[in-house]
Amino acid sequence: MPLAAAPRERNNMKQKFTIILSAFIALIMCSCGVTDTVESIQGEMFKNTRFEDDTNYTAVNPSSSIDSSEYTSNKEITFGYDSLLTDSQRQCYESIGAAAYKISETPDQNGFYPIGRVSIEDKSFTDIDMDVSIKAYTQDHPQVFWLTNRYTYGSAGNQAVIQLYSYLSGSDCADYIDRFNDAVNEIVAETPGGLKQYHLEKHLHNAVIDRCTYAKNVFEAEDGWEEFTAYGALVKGSAVCEGYAHAICLLLNKFGLDCYYANGYGEDAPHMWNTVKINDNWYHLDATWDDNENAYYNFFNLNDDQIKTDHQIEPLFSDIEDGEKLPDVYNLFLPECSSNDANYFVIESTYIADFDESRDVMVSDLINSASNGDSMFTIRISEDYDFSEAIEMMFNAEPYYMFDCIREANESLPDGQKINNENLAIIIIETFNVVVVRLEY
Repeated sequence: MPLAAAPRERNNMKQKFTIILSAFIALIMCSCGVTDTVESIQGEMFKNTRFEDDTNYTAVNPSSSIDSSEYTSNKEITFGYDSLLTDSQRQCYESIGAAAYKISETPDQNGFYPIGRVSIEDKSFTDIDMDVSIKAYTQDHPQVFWLTNRYTYGSAGNQAVIQLYSYLSGSDCADYIDRFNDAVNEIVAETPGGLKQYHLEKHLHNAVIDRCTYAKNVFEAEDGWEEFTAYGALVKGSAVCEGYAHAICLLLNKFGLDCYYANGYGEDAPHMWNTVKINDNWYHLDATWDDNENAYYNFFNLNDDQIKTDHQIEPLFSDIEDGEKLPDVYNLFLPECSSNDANYFVIESTYIADFDESRDVMVSDLINSASNGDSMFTIRISEDYDFSEAIEMMFNAEPYYMFDCIREANESLPDGQKINNENLAIIIIETFNVVVVRLEY
């Protein structure tokens, strides 16, 4: 609940601050995480098994590769494929890739459009093998956004036949791919050249958030299938967690960064976010929960311990016992995330190791932020200080450290850029010993 501090008098000026959120992360979970829906793969037996495929398909062209003179990587995503355990699973994955771009113009009785059938010569190929092969392919290929989460299958002798479906007809899919390519290439054109890995990740994270709004009323694909895809996030501008995660994975990999998915729960609801590799270390990145009106980056490059404070990570497929039923939520690939080096608050905050020695840096950083018109100023306080006491001495008691620094910064700032210190608003993020000051001018 918001708390308001009583006004304090100092140097004939009324100093006042408001703690906007004392438990910011918990509130973000309530606003975004509780409605997340991770679509699990759903398979059922053919009612009437037919192995002949007489469907007329329309061939569609793949999504374009990155078009940039600065970034030409187009890193291929193979974490899902690499997690598969058998040759038959890998064969199924590869066959899906060949079938996905052949789509019928005629829907079935459920309104979905069959794609090319997949045939596996393995009498022991189970529905679990099918589920994990489909999941691996779809997570490795976020650009193949039209596949439904449903399939039908049958078997006879040594042969297993799988029928997957598209939400779109072949001709409609071609139009969707064109729009999707346009959106991706627009982001490419807006991306400055020469960015280092952290800043490239941040730019693309912001590009997704700037284009997308969380789809609060979408709970399953029938409510809006696009919201579960990169297309929804980048073209439609509306997505649930899966759409955000697929868009982040697609863009970061296109620009040469290793990125994949983490599957689990947040606020007891199924949830998906990303893992990303920056300068040889892996981190958790949750763009969905970062997407709020003020973009505080609370979930930007967290380690395992930090993400587990409010996310539950589900087990790896390879750790599930043979014969055990697949859970609705599981992971194909999970790197160890143990570093803080690329955490947003570590890199971007003004760090206070000692209040007296850090004063000049604080004033200089405030001047730079005001000159840039920044709306937020982030401070990270050394763990050597009691965090609550440090906040008190900065804002609500002698020596009113923050107000003094702002007043000193204002002496060097022109009119129009001076920071309004009459009514400061702050956000306290205890997880990182961080306080965010909202700047007004």
